[in-house]
Amino acid sequence: MNNPLPSKKICVQIMAKAPVAGLAKTRLIPALGDVGAAALAKKMLDKILSDCSSLIENREWHFECALWMTPAPESAGWQSMKIPNGIQRYSQRGDDLGERMAHAVEQGLTADSCAVIIIGSDCPEINPSVLIWAATVLRDHDACMVPCADGGYALIGLRNYEPRLFVEIPWSSEQVADLTRQRLIECGMSYVESAPVHDIDVAADLAYLPSAWPESRLATYIRTKQ
Repeated sequence: MNNPLPSKKICVQIMAKAPVAGLAKTRLIPALGDVGAAALAKKMLDKILSDCSSLIENREWHFECALWMTPAPESAGWQSMKIPNGIQRYSQRGDDLGERMAHAVEQGLTADSCAVIIIGSDCPEINPSVLIWAATVLRDHDACMVPCADGGYALIGLRNYEPRLFVEIPWSSEQVADLTRQRLIECGMSYVESAPVHDIDVAADLAYLPSAWPESRLATYIRTKQ
């Protein structure tokens, strides 16, 4: 028999850069140009914000969603974004991605929350169903993870703050998920992970965008030109 639905909130923390040319998705610039890469970053961020907004309205769960922003929310780079009502806004804090995620986890695990789910904005395969899967896993386990095909992860969910999960990790490398698994085991934390997904970092990853998005067809074009 399933555990009852959580009475405390589940905090979804979205880590994102402003979708500014030259700042966002820079490894896609050779394929899309700096303006095109920024436009795709904005499209992916718009999608995950919309998905999270729908979770807030889901009466079967108690989700709270926040956007952790760099640069700061008042910066000019964010003025083109329409952030849905109900999604809180904060500045990222920390010198590297690990410190910034650790801070968001620590801030999310308040007295009235039972778990935190950390996601980025560059994996369209993360959707409301995946987030509800993560929340369901966290009923019975300390952690959950959605690994990426490139060796990173697109989602990590935690019921407890454990800073060791975020220190001395070579971020943006193929070791991230493996090292995180090792740390979870070392910390004595039970966890469940899903099948791998694909985040959108380089030109070949464009094939994993939603098929209706015109950028997805560029992957085939690029391969034929190589």
